[in-house]
Amino acid sequence: MSLLGILFRNLAYYRRQHLGVALGSALCAMVLIGALTVGDSVRATLSSLAEERIGKGDLAMLSPDGFFKEDLAERVYDKLSVPEAVVAPIALSRGTLTTPDGSVRVSKVQVLGVDERFWKLAPDSSKTPLGEEVNVRPLWEAGSFFVNQRLGKRLNLQKGDRLILRMEEPSLFSRDAPLSGERDNRFVTMNQEFGAILPAEGFGNFGLQGNQREPLTLFVPLSSLQKKLFRSLDEVSGSTQFANFLLLGTPGYGEISQEDAELALDQSWTLEDAGIEIKELRETEEWSVRTRQVFLSDGLVEQARKAGEDSSSVLTYLVNAIETERDGNHSSLIPYSMMSAVEPKKVDFLEEDWQDDHIALNEWAARDLNVSLGDPVQVSFYTVGERRKLNESSRTFELRKILAMPNPVPEGFESDWTPRFPGLSDAESCGEWDTGIPIVHKVRDRDEDYWNEYRGSPKGFVSLQAGQEMWGNLWGSLTGIRINRQSLSREQLAARLRMNLKAEDAGLVLRPLRTDARESVESPVDFGQLFLSFSFFVILAAIALTGMLFAFSMEQRNQQVGLLLGLGWSVRKVRILFWAEGLMVATFGSLGGVLLAVFYGKGILELLGGKWSGAVSGASFAYEPSAVSMFAGLFGAVVIAFLAMIWATRKQARKEPTELLSNAQREEGLATSVKGRGSKTLLVSLILFSGACTLVFLTDPSSGGASASFFGAGFILLVSGLLFFRAGLFREAYVRSSMVQAKDLAKRGVSRRVGRSLVTVGAMAAGAFLVVSTGAFRKQAPKSDQEKTSGTGGFAFLGETASPLYDDLNGIEGQSLYDLNRSLLEEVKVVPLRVREGDDASCLNLNKAIRPRLYGVKTSEFEGRFSFSEGNWTSLQEASNGVIPALVDQNTLMWALKKGVGDRIQFLDGGGQPFEVELKAVVKGSLLQGALYLDENLFLEKFPQQGGYRFFFLEGAKEVGDKAARHLESKLSQYGLDFQTTSERLEELNKVENTYLSIFQGLGGLGLLLGTAGLGVVVARNLMERGKEYALMEALGYELSTLRTLALKEHLKLALWGVGIGSLSALVGIAPAFLGMVGELPGKEFAWFFLLLLGLGIFWTWLSVSLNLRTSRLKLLNDE
Repeated sequence: MSLLGILFRNLAYYRRQHLGVALGSALCAMVLIGALTVGDSVRATLSSLAEERIGKGDLAMLSPDGFFKEDLAERVYDKLSVPEAVVAPIALSRGTLTTPDGSVRVSKVQVLGVDERFWKLAPDSSKTPLGEEVNVRPLWEAGSFFVNQRLGKRLNLQKGDRLILRMEEPSLFSRDAPLSGERDNRFVTMNQEFGAILPAEGFGNFGLQGNQREPLTLFVPLSSLQKKLFRSLDEVSGSTQFANFLLLGTPGYGEISQEDAELALDQSWTLEDAGIEIKELRETEEWSVRTRQVFLSDGLVEQARKAGEDSSSVLTYLVNAIETERDGNHSSLIPYSMMSAVEPKKVDFLEEDWQDDHIALNEWAARDLNVSLGDPVQVSFYTVGERRKLNESSRTFELRKILAMPNPVPEGFESDWTPRFPGLSDAESCGEWDTGIPIVHKVRDRDEDYWNEYRGSPKGFVSLQAGQEMWGNLWGSLTGIRINRQSLSREQLAARLRMNLKAEDAGLVLRPLRTDARESVESPVDFGQLFLSFSFFVILAAIALTGMLFAFSMEQRNQQVGLLLGLGWSVRKVRILFWAEGLMVATFGSLGGVLLAVFYGKGILELLGGKWSGAVSGASFAYEPSAVSMFAGLFGAVVIAFLAMIWATRKQARKEPTELLSNAQREEGLATSVKGRGSKTLLVSLILFSGACTLVFLTDPSSGGASASFFGAGFILLVSGLLFFRAGLFREAYVRSSMVQAKDLAKRGVSRRVGRSLVTVGAMAAGAFLVVSTGAFRKQAPKSDQEKTSGTGGFAFLGETASPLYDDLNGIEGQSLYDLNRSLLEEVKVVPLRVREGDDASCLNLNKAIRPRLYGVKTSEFEGRFSFSEGNWTSLQEASNGVIPALVDQNTLMWALKKGVGDRIQFLDGGGQPFEVELKAVVKGSLLQGALYLDENLFLEKFPQQGGYRFFFLEGAKEVGDKAARHLESKLSQYGLDFQTTSERLEELNKVENTYLSIFQGLGGLGLLLGTAGLGVVVARNLMERGKEYALMEALGYELSTLRTLALKEHLKLALWGVGIGSLSALVGIAPAFLGMVGELPGKEFAWFFLLLLGLGIFWTWLSVSLNLRTSRLKLLNDE
């Protein structure tokens, strides 16, 4: 008969023995395929969410800190080489929604002003407000508010209910900047009916950030939002047709490339889109390059100077007072006047030897002050300090020249020297000025007369150097660049500026929305690999069962092996036969495991949506396996099972044919030549036991490292216990005594196979220890949030607003401005942070963070807070070569960003220019997860237009802190301020890690319980090997019931030792939790786990003994 024929005959004849082997292979395939398909399902779900988030959009063009003309969308479309493309203009803002009675308030709402072009790019345009399915077009055209599903659940309103939306009115430039307008925020309000809830397919989940959870989104018709939001943006023309976001896509027609979009944008944008103006001056033959942001950026200054060869610079500023002292105690004072700083050599009204301490006044000012040439003149002015604190400074000059009066300014115009300052240029009188500085000097009638005739014409001039020293700031140190009009026409100057400026220089940034979405799907946590590692004990149990059952089956067929070898078969040929048989069994078993894997994978996903939802922040997943994972898991299971069989039977074919034919057994465990090994093992065991006790004694159970120390002590105790058990086996094996009682046979029997017994006990003990004691690493919020080195940093609350706050809530000015309770706030401290929006890089977001959120912090307010594994807060001030240092939480660094200390991440600054952030400082286990933290001054250098603060920490005792938090929420409700306790936030973050531990413990426990079946296999092998011994005892008069009792007692010893060593070690490992000092005490389920583990061990031992000793063994003596 051929080899193949024998193979199939063996498979058919020994089908019952192979059933257990196939089951082990099926378990292995179930776990491998199930884990991989869970990873597939998570990726598929995240990919689906990403597609819903961006719809058919491919690219986004943003003006993060400004606005552009809405018709830029049409201009870009005209330049694109894709006729099917859609370019949708969007007005993007943030706000707070309330009901008229105030019963419902939702803050941090993403407000989108969109038109029909936006809805064309929805995942399913039929489910948008303009789609046929939803039939709500009249409501949309009437200006009703539409919301996404998440916001709809929060509001819980009916169609027709009214909603009030409050948003901060955009400013021409940062309200942190000097002369930016009124100190309090200006809000716009919209009061509309609630229209409908948009599903995810109808673009309800639209968002820019790659976050797992969709933003709270409100949709408003673009024209309606523009009329409210941009009503004061262009005071000259009164136009409101602005946007700050373009969405580009081709619905159903492929994808727009970034190169095509960049080319179209470069050919389309104008200086007006960037807020750059070329003003024709009335009194000189010059052009003035200005910007609606008032202060010119450094990049614009550089390019404007290149555009005009003969250019001059101007800085105009509003000063508090121009004054001079008279008679030592009397002073003359001109309140609130414009002054300009110029380059003396480039103007014809100042001498070439002009010094920085010289000043020129016009006739009106000189006459009003009654000063003469050579007299001292003091100029007082405000500059904006930290947190918009106004600092008044002054500088004394020598009056060097008195200038002729300026020409009157026609109505509707400004002075050639003065840009349009918000709240000032359009004022009818001085009393209407709203510049953001306090009015402390009396405005006289003659001051009003000057304003009426000359508007913002400067009353004095100083050198540019002196002016920049006094009034230069983060936002710029010039308000205009003058260029000779005779050498360049307006069109030529504009062309030169456009040629030298890129879209990024004008703050217009293209983002590859679809590419980012694809990249974000690659979750920092690979759930396939995660569940493979969590299922370690299940896989181990399956491998062990497969190998032991196959070896058991082969040992029962020793005579067949011996016969084949006796007939002249080579050892290699015999191995091929039986290993091929094992491979076939493993293949069939693994194919059966594919069906089990489907149920296993779906079960895991159900648990992730329920009991284990903390690991995925409440997300739900559809089961979507891939063919690649199914095949890879199947192939891996077959290979693993096959290798386990090879390893388990590697020695069988080496035996002599006569030994195999007689079914003789070697007593490999009784090598008496190693006498004394038991004593050495016992000595090592005692040394380790002493070490464990010493470690426990030296560790404070309440310290931060107690969990790790006690876990280490438990592990040492585990090894010590196993060595003690091994020493006992040696002692039983080598003791020489007359055995007159049956119980002595049980003691000796278990020590016949020292290695096999030790592996069995060790597997149960180690598994029990690891499954239970890993609970020692569960994280909890600190018992007191006042501890500064804890994960809360000593803060009691954290909060966030929809609209920024600009003033210091700890100072008198800020508290007065917002009408806050000073006595209450004296007992707490509010620490504000600046925010640059980005992806959530915390463990609460399964998506990969492409551009993490950035926070700007004042490092002195954080000194001594949180625990560091690398660097400290002062590390944030160590910038070099343009690289900005950052602080990051350890979990964010390792898992979300997958970076190391010293690695760098590239960002774009407020001007669209790239810069690098270096990860320099790392905090441990804190609520700072999810973002990068920069020094506030360095933050402002990169994002000067990012005005105000939107994130806050609150420090204070529990009761006072709670009152202060509620008070601030009430007073600042229109800003959308919401507070959360830091312990709650930390618990949310810790819940993810703790859930991972629960998953490991759950799957590990399952694997360990399945692995107890291996104890039954070990018992069966021992009983089979000692079959003739039991037959001889039966012949000497022992009854079968007595033999079964002896065998049961002998092998129960293994289960008891395994569970006993494992449970004692685990108790030491979680001792800090038992003492109530550190960590979380395991629940009652772990007590049941130990009982179940012991019960299953007893069951498998009893079953194996009952099946193997159910009939007489006397027939085995027939061969003797």
